[in-house]
Amino acid sequence: MMARRSQKDPSGVGLYPEWSWCWPVNRRILYNRASVNADGVPWNKDRPVIWWDGGKWKGDVPDGGWKPLSQAGTKKSFIMLPDGVASIFAAGMKEGPFPEHYEPLECPIEKNPLSGTKNNPVIKLFFADGGLEEDAFYSCDQRYPYVATTYRVTEHWQTGVMTRNTPWLNEMQPNMFVELSPELAKDKGIKNGEMCVVSSGRGKVDAVAIVTKRFRPFKVQGTTIHQVGLPWCYGWTTANSGDSANLLTPTIGDGNTMIPETKAFQVNIEKRG
Repeated sequence: MMARRSQKDPSGVGLYPEWSWCWPVNRRILYNRASVNADGVPWNKDRPVIWWDGGKWKGDVPDGGWKPLSQAGTKKSFIMLPDGVASIFAAGMKEGPFPEHYEPLECPIEKNPLSGTKNNPVIKLFFADGGLEEDAFYSCDQRYPYVATTYRVTEHWQTGVMTRNTPWLNEMQPNMFVELSPELAKDKGIKNGEMCVVSSGRGKVDAVAIVTKRFRPFKVQGTTIHQVGLPWCYGWTTANSGDSANLLTPTIGDGNTMIPETKAFQVNIEKRG
């Protein structure tokens, strides 16, 4: 399957449907039928996500395979909402009814460029007194200048508890790794396959460097920001697998779902001496 990977991008917006599988049906963009008019013609013809052509959808996998809205027997675009339409108000959200962007509690910029409030005011901080302890988080800390994110790998189910000890799966994904851009690898003197130490204010993990163009530097408020990625499918009992990325992540809970803030936090990366 890996040998058959393709870099085709029929929509031209970076979906790459044949590069890897996107759960659950290889759809890249939720509510993608909202990007077209009632006849299935993209609102932005220069950057189409999906379009209706000759009786079928092309581009991304349609979010609900119904025909365009101008035809009979169809459904509206926002299929996860009862009325099928977008909502300006989000009833029941602890932050309030209007959508708002907040920066992660750990981030490399001083101010939220989209709001006067930097962080979500109703996040759950897991301390005995519920307060923000001094030095508990490391926003804009030069010791940890890079943004990290976490994810799972195809070969290991969820945290890997049920799959790390399966020999052939462990052979396909034998080690904890960290993905980083060629630009950051050059800055840090790290080569593909070398062992690195990734650290945060909470801990450190050893990881094999994977230098990949999947990660690219960001330009944010005139500053170059680098990102790295680590899986959390590893643990301590399987030979040669290494530690989990969760040793690095902050103990923050979303105000509505209590999902921890593991998709953006601050780390450093160095070649292991």
